[in-house]
Amino acid sequence: MTLEELKRRCENAGFKYSYGGFEKATEPPHLVAITTDTDNFIADNKVYYKKTPIKLDYTYIYKDLEEQNKIEDIILSDVAWNKTEETYLQDEKIWQVSYFFEI
Repeated sequence: MTLEELKRRCENAGFKYSYGGFEKATEPPHLVAITTDTDNFIADNKVYYKKTPIKLDYTYIYKDLEEQNKIEDIILSDVAWNKTEETYLQDEKIWQVSYFFEI
């Protein structure tokens, strides 16, 4: 999967999606992807295999198992992923869960 494919999958599943962040305030639910530290295969001072670690934040107000199933079973269907436990962000009054995977 590429970042463009991730965007297409998120939008096709009906989510508002952004890479890096939204330009304007966006009401949940939505998905935001960011690149985390890389873990490339390097030898002889050359990158032989690029790995792009992605953190995909799912932000929502009300828990919706159907939406989480779309993320896990459709958007991330062909990648190995891990996720954090749900976190309530008190100051923003929203919930967030993060998915971690490589593309």
